[in-house]
Amino acid sequence: MSQIEALEQEEIKPSNEPKEPNEAKRHSELAQKDAKRPVGLARRKSLLKKLDQETAKLLSSLNEKANKKTHGRRVRDSEILHLGLTLVESKHLDELKEKSLSEKDRLSLAHEEYQKQNGKLSLDQFIGKLLRGETALKN
Repeated sequence: MSQIEALEQEEIKPSNEPKEPNEAKRHSELAQKDAKRPVGLARRKSLLKKLDQETAKLLSSLNEKANKKTHGRRVRDSEILHLGLTLVESKHLDELKEKSLSEKDRLSLAHEEYQKQNGKLSLDQFIGKLLRGETALKN
C-alpha cells in the first residue's frame, strides 16, 4: 500500500479524539458530570406538576394582580409559587398532615396512644370502651 492510500484510509476512519485541547477538556468535564448523575435522571431545570382547578384559578388571579402595573417585566407563575412555598412553616405542614388523616387513621392513632398508656388492648375492646364512655378521644 502506498503512502497516499494509507493517508486516505486514515482520513476515512472517524476519530473520537478531539481536535483541539479545549474540546478535550470540555469532553472530560461532560463525562465527569454524566458519571456523577444517577442513572435514569434526566437533565431537567423545571418540573411541571398538575394543579387542581381551584388552585389554578387562585394562581391565575394572583398573577393578574401582580401584573397590573405600568412598568417592568411580567411576573411568572413560578415566581408566585416560589414565594408562597418559602412562606410555608412547620405549623402549616402539621395542619396539612392532620387534614390528610381519615377517621380510621384517627381511631388507629388513638388506639395506639391508649395502648402506650394502659397496656395491650384489642381494637374491638378499645371501641367498646369508647362506646361505653369509659375513655374519650383527645382532639
